[in-house]
Amino acid sequence: MYLQINKKKFNLTKSPLIVGILNLTPDSFYDGNKYKSRYSILKRVEQIIKEGADILDIGAESTRPKSKRISLKTEKERLINNTILIRKNFSIPISIDTMKSEIADICLNEGANIINDATGYRFDNEMPNVISRNNAAVIINHTSDLPNLMQSKTKYKNLIKDIKTDLKNKVKTSIKMGINPHSIVVDPGIGFGKTVKQNITLIKKAEEFSKLKLPVMYGVSNKSFLGEILNIKIPKNRTNASVVTACFCLNNGANLLRVHNIKETREMIKIWQELENVRNWWNKRVS
Repeated sequence: MYLQINKKKFNLTKSPLIVGILNLTPDSFYDGNKYKSRYSILKRVEQIIKEGADILDIGAESTRPKSKRISLKTEKERLINNTILIRKNFSIPISIDTMKSEIADICLNEGANIINDATGYRFDNEMPNVISRNNAAVIINHTSDLPNLMQSKTKYKNLIKDIKTDLKNKVKTSIKMGINPHSIVVDPGIGFGKTVKQNITLIKKAEEFSKLKLPVMYGVSNKSFLGEILNIKIPKNRTNASVVTACFCLNNGANLLRVHNIKETREMIKIWQELENVRNWWNKRVS
């Protein structure tokens, strides 16, 4: 399996990809209001790349539960010039975390490569057309509703089946609109309209989403369900839990990990790959 981002193909059978997060929001649950100056943004991107990220994911509007929506004007002010700045200085593939097709269109024209729509086209049904027209890649995230409402809608007839069906339908729409099937990533949406128990089930059953025959991304980094399990209120203190959970996701079929803690995740992947090599060697020997 491979993921195509413009002309570049990433072999996902060789190694999973790390999607490093850059928050440009003042109300991010993890590091809100931290990166405002050109210098701090460039230094953070440089660090993200140095620590081993394969893709940079930039967001200017928080999608945490109960977060408030921002205007198109505000998102443009936070995002457009910084996308231009980052593209001028770095060649890493850029993913834009937005639910607005107008923002997506501008950023793709300024050098971004991927759109990460946390609403899975719920907010703006023009989004797949914009992605197709720009020959971009897309990350389709499952959610039960928009961020301000999603945690009030956590009832499913069949959790896995319902989410798979929703993602299948969004993938069909994407392909119908002309998006390259090899440029589509699906994300079951940990924390997006799910309870703690449901999040754990989605991680345990990650292999179910591999059956969609598309790259699967998991974003468990420092999320509140980990804090609830461990009684850790401060997100930055959830690094160990995040890395362990991400490893479990890989073991169950995830291909991309969206994370804040790039260095720790890269180290985990190296160990995980070595252990996988040993297991494969042993299985061949005893078979």
